[in-house]
Amino acid sequence: MVIYKIYSQIRYSIIPIAALLYNEIRGGTGQQPGWVYNLAIIYGIMAGSWSILAWYRETYQLDSSVLHITRGVFTVSQRTIPLIKITNIKIEQSWIYRLLGIANVELQTSDSNASADARLVTSSKMAESLKKSLGHSERRNVNTSSKEHHVTQKEILMLSMSSNTFWLGLPITVAVIQQFWSWLSPEPEEEQASFVELFKRETWSGITLSDSIKVSLILGAFLVSCALITWLFSLGTAQLRYKSWQLSRSGDVLSIHYGSLERKSVQFQVKRIQSLRIKDLMFGRLYGYASVYIDCVGYSGERKVKLLIPSIRTSELTEVLGRMLPEFQLQAPERAIHRNAKFAAATPVLLMLVIGIIAGSYFTLWFLLMISFLYIVYRYITYSYANTKWECTANLFVLRKAGFNQTTVYLLRESVESISIRQSSWQKLFHIYQLKMEIDSPANFREYLMSGVTYPDYEEILRWYKNKS
Repeated sequence: MVIYKIYSQIRYSIIPIAALLYNEIRGGTGQQPGWVYNLAIIYGIMAGSWSILAWYRETYQLDSSVLHITRGVFTVSQRTIPLIKITNIKIEQSWIYRLLGIANVELQTSDSNASADARLVTSSKMAESLKKSLGHSERRNVNTSSKEHHVTQKEILMLSMSSNTFWLGLPITVAVIQQFWSWLSPEPEEEQASFVELFKRETWSGITLSDSIKVSLILGAFLVSCALITWLFSLGTAQLRYKSWQLSRSGDVLSIHYGSLERKSVQFQVKRIQSLRIKDLMFGRLYGYASVYIDCVGYSGERKVKLLIPSIRTSELTEVLGRMLPEFQLQAPERAIHRNAKFAAATPVLLMLVIGIIAGSYFTLWFLLMISFLYIVYRYITYSYANTKWECTANLFVLRKAGFNQTTVYLLRESVESISIRQSSWQKLFHIYQLKMEIDSPANFREYLMSGVTYPDYEEILRWYKNKS
């Protein structure tokens, strides 16, 4: 702990110190005035002494039902937290934490998704004792065997093909390969043409069909190579991030353990879960894999997306979630939204594309090839709205939103804070509304929006919310 405090003290103060002594250090002669070295020695002694004193004055005491925290050198603060009031606990260990045998612990006691109510850096042994004590206080009146689910490496492999690391890293990979290629085979600089040249007839007059095919093949091969490199990088980061992902439940407490270089452990109560979200990612769904997320009060999850299971076979979803979370009964929604919804969404998009194609065709007839793209956009919007379904069951509101990534939300009725509808002037022409389910700090509020609802549908959902038949 002393080493960690000294490291933290130096890490956060090295930049202002370097800025203060920049003019003296810039000479680089090694003959700076003696006061520079004396100041560095004095600062080192003060930082070390303060770290030792702060470590000595920071104490934790854990008994059967209460955690006592005392900290401070000149101003001493004491805090007592009953274990029964702790709803969530998160333990993180980076590589330097593991090297020093310490852990960062975050405790949540409030009914919100705000920042942690208490943070402490303590030994790994103390963190494990606190986690076990919290789990024992939740399970002391429950006689239930533990249930577990492990994520395999093959499932993580499927996840890496659809992760944000792949999609966000692809343009970066393209730029890096371009710079690397220009460095390996430099060519004489050519005169730079303005963007306006692209819209002149002379620019397109000398291009033949064979030239277009050749350039398209080269461009396609280049993009495929970039995609392969990005996927390999995404695969490596996914294996490090989600390695040894284990989900377990004992009584009313769910625990998640995962990580390679940085180990993390999260523990929260099942009664804090508001909704279950199942995402069929674009490439993963082709091979029958999905990811499971939750919206849980006080649980932020991996990368703030509240991840429960990174990847799982869709054929195993019902069995695994029925065993781990029997409070949620999975079933497919069957009620479709109003057919006017697709026309309300497609009309402005298609209108903008048509105007763009007409304007581009004035300069070159090649722009007529965009008509196929126009058809693809229309088919995608039609597919999305035609396959968006919803249902009201006994205690769940189920919403499945189709698209490249299909998301199915199972929302508990008692977690809904309010239900609202809105209607724009454009939607008014099609006699549809947009419905919104309000919950406490959702990871993505768009997943609780449903466009294309009629007013009778809204009244039926409202009766379900009021628990009226």
